[in-house]
Formats: sequence, C-alpha cells, structure tokens
Amino acid sequence: MTTTVFPAGWRHRRGALVRELAFRDFDEGMRFLGRLAENAVDYGRRPDMSIASNHVVLSIENPHHAGLTLAELRLLGKVEAVIEGWA
Repeated sequence: MTTTVFPAGWRHRRGALVRELAFRDFDEGMRFLGRLAENAVDYGRRPDMSIASNHVVLSIENPHHAGLTLAELRLLGKVEAVIEGWA
C-alpha cells in the first residue's frame, strides 16, 4: 500500500483534500480568495472555496468522484504556491 504525504495543513477527508486557513479579517480572506481564483486553476478545475468571517476552507476533489488523481495533485501544487506566496 502506498501512502501519499500531503503538504502541511492539508487533511484527506471523504475523498477530498481539505485545508483551513485563518486571516486577520474578512477583507484579507477575500483578497486571498481573489488571488487564489486567478492563479489556482488546472485544466478548468478549481478548488472549492468558502469563507466565514476570517476563516477560509479550501477543498480539492475529483469532480467525477474517481478519487485523487494526478490532476488533483497538480491543482494542489498551484493552491500551495498561492498560500506560500501569501505568507
């Protein structure tokens, strides 16, 4: 059995990769989501994104319910690049 290691902060939950982030306030969280929407796309796929107050939740999953594939891992890399660039 192969174990996949994901970047720090990501959890595997019900077939999706999930990451929760906290920002200074709602406005900063929205700016982050705007940058993410512009830069984290891979072959038409984007992460699911939600915000409540200063709390952002990101989720990456296969739209065909086929588990995590190379496409999701590529998207994960693009999302991580935005997160690392924000810090």
